[in-house]
Amino acid sequence: MKYVILADLDPEIGLEIEAEPEKIQELIDKWRAQNLLGMYFALTSRRLTIIVEADSEDVFFEALHLTWTLTLDYPEVYPVAGLDEFPDLLRRAGVS
Repeated sequence: MKYVILADLDPEIGLEIEAEPEKIQELIDKWRAQNLLGMYFALTSRRLTIIVEADSEDVFFEALHLTWTLTLDYPEVYPVAGLDEFPDLLRRAGVS
């Protein structure tokens, strides 16, 4: 399953995180441990957008938990599907 994760960084927390680059690297490494499709840092706000295909729920939740504890805010998580996957998801849900 693919997910889009949006994590907002409070300005004060953002400054704290920026002061410790090893925490940023740990966060990036946790997400890279999966099938990372994209990671974007917004230039106009303190927002991190992560697109990942979660092969392992355990690894996914570890990365999600680290993001939560680092940003002190629970990230928004959206399951997504591409156009090629969408018909199969509808069939699995019983929609013809």
